[in-house]
Amino acid sequence: MTKNIALVGLAWLTSAMWAGDSWPLSTDDTAAAVAVEHGQPVLKRLSVRGVSSNWLPAGAPETLPPAVGWEGHSASTNWRFQGGSLDASRAQLALRFTNADPPMELRSIWRASPGRGPLEHWLTIANHSSSPITLTQQESLALTGLAVPGGQADVWWINRGGGNASKEGGTFTHKLDRDFDQVLKSDPTDGASPVPWLAIQVGKTEGLYVGWEFSGTGRIHIRNGELRVGNLPEFKTDVPAGETLVVPAAFVGCYRGDIDDGSYSLHRFVLEKLLPLLPRGQPYPTLAYNLYLDSGGDKAREADVLRSAAACRDLGFETFVPDAMWFPQAGDWKWDPVRFPNSMLPIERYVHQNGMKLGLWVAWTQGAFSDSAGAMDIRRHADWFVRAFNPTEKMDYLHWDALMDLGSDEARAWAEGETQRLVTEFKLDYLKHDYSPIVTQCGQNGHRHRYGVDVSYWSAMGYYQVQEKLMRKFPDLFLEGCSGGGHIKDFGYIRHVHYIVTTDTLSALPDRQSIYDSTFALPPAVLQAYTYENQYNHDADRPRAYLWRSAMMGAWQIDPTKSADWTPEELEEVRKSTAIYKSWIRPILRDAKVHHILARPDGKHWDGMFYWSPSLKHGTLYIFRPDNDQAEQVVRLKGLEPGEHYRVRSQDGSAAAETLLGSGLMKTGLKIRLPDKYTSDLIYLEQE
Repeated sequence: MTKNIALVGLAWLTSAMWAGDSWPLSTDDTAAAVAVEHGQPVLKRLSVRGVSSNWLPAGAPETLPPAVGWEGHSASTNWRFQGGSLDASRAQLALRFTNADPPMELRSIWRASPGRGPLEHWLTIANHSSSPITLTQQESLALTGLAVPGGQADVWWINRGGGNASKEGGTFTHKLDRDFDQVLKSDPTDGASPVPWLAIQVGKTEGLYVGWEFSGTGRIHIRNGELRVGNLPEFKTDVPAGETLVVPAAFVGCYRGDIDDGSYSLHRFVLEKLLPLLPRGQPYPTLAYNLYLDSGGDKAREADVLRSAAACRDLGFETFVPDAMWFPQAGDWKWDPVRFPNSMLPIERYVHQNGMKLGLWVAWTQGAFSDSAGAMDIRRHADWFVRAFNPTEKMDYLHWDALMDLGSDEARAWAEGETQRLVTEFKLDYLKHDYSPIVTQCGQNGHRHRYGVDVSYWSAMGYYQVQEKLMRKFPDLFLEGCSGGGHIKDFGYIRHVHYIVTTDTLSALPDRQSIYDSTFALPPAVLQAYTYENQYNHDADRPRAYLWRSAMMGAWQIDPTKSADWTPEELEEVRKSTAIYKSWIRPILRDAKVHHILARPDGKHWDGMFYWSPSLKHGTLYIFRPDNDQAEQVVRLKGLEPGEHYRVRSQDGSAAAETLLGSGLMKTGLKIRLPDKYTSDLIYLEQE
């Protein structure tokens, strides 16, 4: 009903052509007004919908490119406004500007999608001349003259925690004052770089967040009343004659409440507007069983893989994913003919005949030296790769820096064909790629980049094209983005994958830390957490519920290391966990409002998070006692209705089964007892 009302309003605005070159835009959360004054776009107003305060009391003008490089010189521009149009069907406003010499057309585009969430903004710049033009950095979003309602606020941001969330992750806050100056540089090859998201929280009453819908190198910069989002300031690139450059989308949203309220608004936008369409008839998130070390890694044979597929079925998992162990060498993407003389046919038949889905790990931008037919031999396509390789250089089974640059049109075209071949030939339902489809440095000539600073832009654009063609051809294919764990973790990525691996250290504590950090920006359903038992911490990572629950807060993918040693009790505990995930947890994840009720996990203090589904009116408190001598903890919940009654029960008996008022659960709290270290529980709440 809300969507229809919004569209009717937009249709009326289109017919009225809103007087004075000014257009109001709004989502369910965020209200704005965009105008053109003195031939220049201006964001005149930005506020929580229905609230009188304004984050931009003086307006924020959008600076259009003052000059471009053209035919060997710098040409000043003279942009002229040609009108604005509001497309009601897409809730999208386009302001059109032209430049005569060189002939160019620029469109500044705003979108206010119906429902919860932010406004989006991006630009397109078309070169209508007969020669290339050189464009320098153009902001995706510039909020100048930013004034915090009430004057007191804190700034929030997070790091991705890609390689190991304990070392590379984090949630950060800082008081916003006149001296505050912070640059958040996002990098798709740096697991410690920030997610391109930032929030300004005013007490517990309202806030504002921004983000960037792109996976290349960029930055968010906040200082002294300015908030800028986009490519790095030194960015520049060439636009050939007749082509159009897209300045990636950024977004800005306003919200009522605390930081978790703002995150929930953004989560709804991600799930409803950014996430690719989900495959038909398949549960989301799927319960996946990843096969890597458990069958002997790259020594595994057909019988080993079939045994693991049987374990996947027997333990209740739904998607079977052979990882980096099935091929003879990176770049030679066929089942190793020595270890798998029947290719994958027996495995594919077993998986599908037993009602499971079949996935596969493929690092399809990697190459090697290979004489094998069909392999990506670097010697035959040396100019596709990020650097020159000496033919005598030793190539490992996985040679991580032997990467193609998808900014090469030829490399991208090959990748499009190869990924589609893999899905078709191997009858895949699920395709996982790994480090790294997006590069930031390339020493080759002949690719789309020209200046070094534009490598990641064109590499990301090439990667997006590969993924988009896969999704169009195979609408029922799930796509997982790994990239060495969560090295790529952003809002452009989630437009091109269904899952983002949240950290590459597959252990209880890093999993919980990563989910704690990342859920400020991304919904838990898209964050895929892996589990290795007995690999990192022999107390926390035993094959028990404590480890499984650390990943069950997101899209859980189990990754056994030596399941042959599991006891019958441990096997039964996995079966119990998959049943709980399917029946109780997964429905909540599709609509989870995440409450960060305890401090970030540190391995010493109790930690936990509370998920509540507004549509189902029930939720889960995940609670963990790590290496801590305290047997009891009082936990105060958030987000409940004070006057409503809630039935409380626990999976393992750590809390009494009773019915309590929401006010008591939030003010007095819930007493929980976990008698041993490295234990946990799931507390279930249902509104009466």
